[in-house]
Amino acid sequence: MTKKKENWEEEAKDRFIAALKAMSRGDWVVSDSDVVVDKQTNRNFDYQLQREKEFIALEIFRLVETPEEIKRSKSWTTIANGIAAELRNGGIRGYTIHTPNAFNIPRAKIPRFISNAADLLHAAVKQKPDADSIQVDGFEIKRIEGFPDVSLFTTGPGGAVNPTGTAHDFIAKLLPTKNKQLDVANHERIILIVNWEPLVGQSDMIEACTLIDFSQFNNVDKVYFEIPQAPGHVQLVYDRKVYAAFQPGAEPPQQIDTLFISWLANHLYRKDTQAFQLVRKIADQQKSLLWLPALSREQLVTFGEEFLKSGQLEQLHWIIENLKNDPDPSVENAVNDPKGELNDHLRTKRGENTRLIRTVRVRLCWLLMQIIARPCLEDYEKVFEIVKRYATEEHLYVRQNAAFALMELARRRFVSTGAGVRFMSDDLAAQIKTLALRMVEENPEYPVVLEAVAKVMLFVLDLDHDTALKTVQQLLTMEDSDAADAISSVMIYFALIRENEYKHSAPFNSKPLKELLLDRLANGSDRFRASATSHFKNLLALNRVQFETSVPYLEAVIGRKSNRLVNHHFYEITAKQTPTYPDIIARLVELAVLGELKSLDSGARQVWHPRGFSECLRALEQAGPDHKERVARIRMMMEPYLKQRRIFGL
Repeated sequence: MTKKKENWEEEAKDRFIAALKAMSRGDWVVSDSDVVVDKQTNRNFDYQLQREKEFIALEIFRLVETPEEIKRSKSWTTIANGIAAELRNGGIRGYTIHTPNAFNIPRAKIPRFISNAADLLHAAVKQKPDADSIQVDGFEIKRIEGFPDVSLFTTGPGGAVNPTGTAHDFIAKLLPTKNKQLDVANHERIILIVNWEPLVGQSDMIEACTLIDFSQFNNVDKVYFEIPQAPGHVQLVYDRKVYAAFQPGAEPPQQIDTLFISWLANHLYRKDTQAFQLVRKIADQQKSLLWLPALSREQLVTFGEEFLKSGQLEQLHWIIENLKNDPDPSVENAVNDPKGELNDHLRTKRGENTRLIRTVRVRLCWLLMQIIARPCLEDYEKVFEIVKRYATEEHLYVRQNAAFALMELARRRFVSTGAGVRFMSDDLAAQIKTLALRMVEENPEYPVVLEAVAKVMLFVLDLDHDTALKTVQQLLTMEDSDAADAISSVMIYFALIRENEYKHSAPFNSKPLKELLLDRLANGSDRFRASATSHFKNLLALNRVQFETSVPYLEAVIGRKSNRLVNHHFYEITAKQTPTYPDIIARLVELAVLGELKSLDSGARQVWHPRGFSECLRALEQAGPDHKERVARIRMMMEPYLKQRRIFGL
């Protein structure tokens, strides 16, 4: 005797038949139900559908929460509804009540628990009728002015949410049985999954299917996924023909449909080599990659990175050649972003720094940078042509990231291999220099781009004095930014070092740059001044600048306005230079301390001295009586502030 079907099964079957018609597959009818495929075990599938001489074996199951979760939900609903009814009977209105996530109460004790909880909540409200919020025994009562009822609600227990994992685990457990139920010939064998799990969507189910080894389930031809709450939403999530394409050495399916594209996206994300080979074959057939969604095209860059590491240069070159003219990103706003709030071109134009590396051409910039750094010298010319185009194109976000690849090229302009072979020709080195200067010229209105270009200029130092001065002046518009470190480094180089290098070039007049450096050290942004002081510390340690040369610049940076980071680097310099230059150091330290005290008098809260400060004072005390007396005077000036706990030492 055939067992009567549950209502949800009948309704799901009817919706599926309607979906088949909507898919232009014609009119299907139920010709049989609970069709036995194994008489010995009475194993069967749910429905046999028929259209003329075609048959479908349809097996349906629900994707539902775990039995434990269903039981918990039913128990909570029973108790919450009971408490709400008791409170209404007691005249309680105008409140929402947040309850514990679960009530672990035996069924026999539920009525008593409802009564006690309602009495507890009723008493709490009566004791504090004007309170907006009341906490009592795990319940949180909120008063809502004008709310005509009382309502209980809860929130989940929290924890990691993994919709794909939920779907995978559920169907993987049922598939062996369903596969046996569909052991029938001359039928299209279909599973329909009816979704009753709110967190699982179509994309989650497709991803879950791509993780399953369907070679074990030869009786399953297709799997459809239905969301009953969305009328007409019956979607194909598995097709044996699509699955076959992802087996080693297989060819792409004849029809490139949305299901195949979705499966391909998931396999590309997992760096499946077969998926990449499918992309190559289809792209070569269609002479384009634009059939592939932008996120999947972007994922091809990840394959490029792997091919670079493993030396598979032919594959790497194919990726670069097919992505270098990609339309992603666009300067136009996306359909779902009409105001351009997420448009990276406009965000960069507005001065917002997008820290994420995304979109096809931007990801490609970073792959090109890795090729340069590898280094693949034979690719430098081709890489530069791409970088040049990106660095001068309209899209500002692409320009910004092209600058990072250009920086790696600039870094290697005059470098040779261990065998003495130059990384690049003089001509390419000159082109890189020209492009860097062009980027400085063309981006004064785009600070985010100019910040990136400033880092390129760290490696483009063979400039004549007029070009150097003009470049520095343009970069100084960004001195109070993340580029301050690069800008101060470039400026110190041109002011103090450049005139002694590149002897084959014309004489370098550093005087205007020295004057400009003195001015910015005294009056520039704190970020610039602190970075410059740090650079002086490093240059002195490397003997690239003599201490006597640095004195006027150190005097300028500490003499005008006190800054904690400036003084931190300054005191580290003095600690090392005191034994050799005690007279100069004593004067500079006293000047720095006077500046700190002046800042405290002007409202600064505290001064923190690094270890270098105390080391410097001790070294000065050992340099002779006059210096010892001067240190005593410095300590005396600081004494009142030490007592006020406004000066601290590290």
